[in-house]
Amino acid sequence: MKIYNEVKAEQFLSKYLKINTNKLTKNVNEALEFSKKYEYPLVLKIISDQALHKSMINGVRFVNNEQELISNYDDLVKLAKKKKLKLDGILIQIYISGKEVILGGKQDNTFGAVVLFGGGGIFAEVLKDFSLRICPLSEKDAREMIEETKIYKFIKDLNLKQIINSILKVNEIMLKHPEIIELDINPLIVDEKNAIVVDARIIMN
Repeated sequence: MKIYNEVKAEQFLSKYLKINTNKLTKNVNEALEFSKKYEYPLVLKIISDQALHKSMINGVRFVNNEQELISNYDDLVKLAKKKKLKLDGILIQIYISGKEVILGGKQDNTFGAVVLFGGGGIFAEVLKDFSLRICPLSEKDAREMIEETKIYKFIKDLNLKQIINSILKVNEIMLKHPEIIELDINPLIVDEKNAIVVDARIIMN
């Protein structure tokens, strides 16, 4: 079994979905270089195969200026050492506002490939607001999945076509790649124009 952390997962997904603008950095100077091209706030994340749930170890930081970037970058490197993580680097990405949804897929022992859609973010597992469908999915299936969730009322005025397209892309991925045991995109940030992957992980057989 092989686990793709956020960077590896997003490299894989970039052939199918829009990925947030980011850079995996090895030192704070590389992060500062990135910050000069984009506006604050920015986001810093620990990238390690041993820390797939980054928010649970305080491995995600929002920074509003250069001083905060430097201190939080240093803090994340120290945190990785303290927890004895094999660190791939610190990911810096632009901050995107919008509604957070979760999008995923898995190989079910009974039904084969299935796709999941629901309310995303840090409360996804607590709220359990999601809908499931067995692959292959039609556009009608994808729309019904969205409408079945509680988050629908918060996103119905956004670009549903982009969300439907993202669900269908995950459907395509799961059918093309039966070696994927589990695919987790959380969150997918949606607004009036886009649906963008902001964090993801994949478990491969």
